[in-house]
Amino acid sequence: MNRTLLRLSLMLWILFAAYPAYCSTYFVDPNGNDSNSGDINHPFKTIPHAVTLAVAGDTIYVRGGTHAYTATITLGSKSGSSPTNRCSLIGYNGERPLLDFSAMADGGSDGLKLSGNYWYVKGIDCKGAPHSGIRISGGTYNIVEFCRTFQNRNAGTQLNSGAAYNQIINCDSYYNYDAPTNGGNADGFAIKMDVGTGNYLYGCRSWQNSDDGYDGYLRGADDVNTTYEKCWSFKNGWYWLDGSTNSSMNGNGFKMGGSDDKTLRHNATLKNCLSFQNKAKGFDQNNNKGSMTLYNCTAFNNGIVSGANFSIPSALAAGKTAIVTNCVSFTGTISLGSFVVQTTDSWNPPFVVTNADFVNIDPSAAYGARKADGSLPDINFMHLAYGSDLINSGTYVGLPYHGSAPDLGYFEYGGCTTPAASDLNSDCEVDFFDYALLADAWANDLSDVDLNNDGHLDFLDIAQFAIDWLTCNRDPASECWQR
Repeated sequence: MNRTLLRLSLMLWILFAAYPAYCSTYFVDPNGNDSNSGDINHPFKTIPHAVTLAVAGDTIYVRGGTHAYTATITLGSKSGSSPTNRCSLIGYNGERPLLDFSAMADGGSDGLKLSGNYWYVKGIDCKGAPHSGIRISGGTYNIVEFCRTFQNRNAGTQLNSGAAYNQIINCDSYYNYDAPTNGGNADGFAIKMDVGTGNYLYGCRSWQNSDDGYDGYLRGADDVNTTYEKCWSFKNGWYWLDGSTNSSMNGNGFKMGGSDDKTLRHNATLKNCLSFQNKAKGFDQNNNKGSMTLYNCTAFNNGIVSGANFSIPSALAAGKTAIVTNCVSFTGTISLGSFVVQTTDSWNPPFVVTNADFVNIDPSAAYGARKADGSLPDINFMHLAYGSDLINSGTYVGLPYHGSAPDLGYFEYGGCTTPAASDLNSDCEVDFFDYALLADAWANDLSDVDLNNDGHLDFLDIAQFAIDWLTCNRDPASECWQR
């Protein structure tokens, strides 16, 4: 056995020995009964009843079907205790439970409300709530993954009341509309008002919400940080049911901040984000006085009614910066103040962007179904075409790239299109560098890596890594990815 495989075997043995003790599981089914024992054959009927029994480390599995509720489900009386000891609420075995709050009376009530800490929520759909479909209100270090919020009567998913260090991963929010304000508050994702810092959104999509796709407007908080990575925002600013719009519906793709007195600071970082066909601006400062950093973002055909693809026109607070690097704008305008640091962006010389730079400018595939693991669908919309001068013309900003230099825009040309789960450093190989990242995640922050998408880093992920390692290194040209 060579030295590398010996190290891998030793790590597998150590992790197996440390595998966590068995925790309780409860099942909820719309045809269940809260007098049952809660096992898979005798499920409870309601999530709130299961929550009363759960403790840190326990999992509540929700079976598919429609679960009708007339009151808010609150995940607050119980909390996990650490990244490795969460309370979990998960759609069972790939089933899609729908939590339908449509029967709730109009008012300020949310559907699923997280005020606790270290919850993991995955594979749950929330519809019809009088306020937000999912709201993290004051909760910290929660993970919401592969969930959908739609046709709610305010924002689809909202974070506020000091909610901090939460992760929203691979979630969709769409068709949300608030009648009382003529559509003026129903954002897809609202990371705003008195929200806390350190929240992170990855792989999310927001479309056809009556207000903004992503809204960072502040009231009651200041100088907080939010990161968006590989998030899409499109066709916001219209009432989804009939296509109507009015002046209350803003329709920005990413509203990066803003406040009543135009002084508050929302430090927004956007990496590889995509904004297109929104009613107003694609990436909007909205009088935000905080720092804004945009790397490899693409904007297409925003401002259908009025607005620019990229808009950061007004001066920032002292010590704050605006950086726009490797970004692409096509079929739309640019409004950037002289204080914005612009580097290798498509509107700067020597670039001239035309249809020929892209494989496809038809965005219809962006509405498609996600992959089984919740990741974004594979599309060729706004992918760079062979021969484009936007390829290998960017500036290194710490993001992975292929070729001699980074490309401009969201999509990197070439490389691996179907990487193995264990390719943790995104270099199209599964090797000792990935092993080092896995070992580091195990030793320091177990929430960073989850190869089998079950919300935990455990022995099953180590086994998956071993399989990918052995499979990929037999024939890395064909077994694990397509170049």
